[in-house]
Amino acid sequence: MASPRKVKAVVVGLKRYIDDITWYRLKPEFSCRFKPGQFLHLALDSYDPSFNWPESRVFSIANAPGKEFIDILVSPKGRFTQRMIKELNVGTQVWLKLPYGSFNFDSSIDKNIVLIAGGTGITPFISFLEYLLENQIKYYSVNLFYGVRHPDLLIFENNIENYRQKIKEFYCKIFCEYINGTKHLETEQGVLPVQEILKQTSSLDTPEYYLSGPKAMIESFESELRNQGISGESILYDRWE
Repeated sequence: MASPRKVKAVVVGLKRYIDDITWYRLKPEFSCRFKPGQFLHLALDSYDPSFNWPESRVFSIANAPGKEFIDILVSPKGRFTQRMIKELNVGTQVWLKLPYGSFNFDSSIDKNIVLIAGGTGITPFISFLEYLLENQIKYYSVNLFYGVRHPDLLIFENNIENYRQKIKEFYCKIFCEYINGTKHLETEQGVLPVQEILKQTSSLDTPEYYLSGPKAMIESFESELRNQGISGESILYDRWE
């Protein structure tokens, strides 16, 4: 695994969604190695090597490795992320420290995998799916279950449609709490249903479950998976507050 590096980066793109959820594209001053599913630390204040690393927050990377850019998705839930929304514009400089995390897909080659994402928890899965698409890596099946509150938060719907067309054995089902009649990817109204997901994946041969999203969602799904006899070794998660 690549050792973490500290690197300056510049915001080269952004897009704002409802509730100020914001997609950022960052361009580091040099190429950074990471694995799909890993995360970075982002600092707003300048880093001086003679002092400690400044205050930062962690964000999953939302693009495949090997690019000249790094994408992240930010949901403003605290003082630091609210500051990000206010201060970060195209041309703003930030500091990154990466890569971090063991939430990757190394153990799942030649297996059936089930990806369960709540809200912005989709981010590490986009990195993984982009990597699959670009490198034509074969898994037995890739099953994505994705839940959002509002159709306008289907931020990666174009990506998902592309995966449906180009990744063999890719299955996706999307759940949306509030459907307002606008045209998006085909969705089913409601929250992510753990029992339905288990039922739909029960026929898969020794699947591995990847969970990403709010802490309460992860705990609920992990508990139910274990209750249904799924081994803890087959449950991996990326949990955030």
